[in-house]
Amino acid sequence: MLRARPIPAVDTWILRGLGPALLVALWLGSGVAPRPLLCALSLFLPVLVQTARGLRAVDPALVETGRSHDLRGWSLFLHVLLPGALPFILTGLRQGLGLLWLTLIALELFVTPSGLLPLPAGKPSGAAALLLGIALYAALCAASGALIGVLERWLLRWRPR
Repeated sequence: MLRARPIPAVDTWILRGLGPALLVALWLGSGVAPRPLLCALSLFLPVLVQTARGLRAVDPALVETGRSHDLRGWSLFLHVLLPGALPFILTGLRQGLGLLWLTLIALELFVTPSGLLPLPAGKPSGAAALLLGIALYAALCAASGALIGVLERWLLRWRPR
């Protein structure tokens, strides 16, 4: 009988990706250059990991059923594998967006002291600017989570709740 491998905790793969991300930040310096790369990596890696998990989690009986109905290649992927892996892909997207916001905040605090969202001169400063920035990031994070929720309800409407 086959035994399933235990899936590592989310914290484990985040910590595994932290080292290379810090090396990229050190390699590219503390200017503007590492920002897009680190943001792209923080969004892409969770989606990649969850997509691989989702494709491995598709029921082999469903794949065999698709093959018995003459599905091969792209048609098998589009009609069997993708719908089976879609919940995992959307979970990866949700995790990636959360990690993206954390990366942006870390870049804001540590890498670029001028900030990603510079405030115009003469506008709120000090604690007010900090609270405004926190509120803005919280609103953007909540909006992206709500957007993923809407996308999830639309793409997974075939699933029973």
